[in-house]
Amino acid sequence: MNHGSPYHVRGWLNGCLRPAAWHLRELWRNPGYRALHRFHRILKSKARYVTSEVRFEGRPIQLCDGPSFLSAWDEIFVNRIYDLGPSDRELCLVDAGANIGLAPLYWKWHYGRIRYLGFEPDPVVAECCRRNLAAWGIDGELVEAALGAKEGTARFARDGADAGRVLGSAETDGKNMLTVPVKRLSAFLPKQVDLLKIDVEGSEGEVLEEVEPLLSRVRAVFLEWHGAPGARGLAGTLRLLEEAGFECYPQVAVSPKHPFMRSAPPGPFSQQLNLYAFRP
Repeated sequence: MNHGSPYHVRGWLNGCLRPAAWHLRELWRNPGYRALHRFHRILKSKARYVTSEVRFEGRPIQLCDGPSFLSAWDEIFVNRIYDLGPSDRELCLVDAGANIGLAPLYWKWHYGRIRYLGFEPDPVVAECCRRNLAAWGIDGELVEAALGAKEGTARFARDGADAGRVLGSAETDGKNMLTVPVKRLSAFLPKQVDLLKIDVEGSEGEVLEEVEPLLSRVRAVFLEWHGAPGARGLAGTLRLLEEAGFECYPQVAVSPKHPFMRSAPPGPFSQQLNLYAFRP
């Protein structure tokens, strides 16, 4: 291979220039990207896990943690990961793992008319979400509970941001642990759902299996899949969705730089995929 050919020189130049061109284009056409830079300036001096408020196009947004908010805003308002394309009708969003409610805020801003059902077990984060829904005039319901295969209670490790999760039977986290109610998603699922978003920090397989008999009601699924060392589950998740009639498109969000070296993961999960599933 001749790495000095005009093709490779041109590719190298394009690689250098593309980020700058993309940046200028997004600054010009994307209000969410302009807001991201403004939010960085506002929040850079704030301590973590402190409630703050920013504004977007005249509307307030309450947040619990600056860095996790900026990361989520980049995904949702800049990269538009929950965008289903043009629509002239009211859309229904079911949000398993609502956090502060950025997904419904984006849909309200982008689509105008939405119906919303969200689940968030962390009481502090849920209160932020309720305030955001009210401030943006979003009709719907936020259920302060985790989701699982059966109703009851669970031990929940809150982190004050977006990584709170239900603990396994052998796990402990006394400092930040609380007991939360657990609900079954199937008991709440509307008759017609345009997007089912599942972002529940490791419990996604259990939630998806519980609602499997009702997936015919769902047009599209966004699932943040978490992998743990030695655990199985991605193949089963893909098979479940494909057998329910969905086409699946996984995108790597977080993975080890050198997987063959088996370095210890920084947290409970070794990798994360954003899994898009929709009916063709």
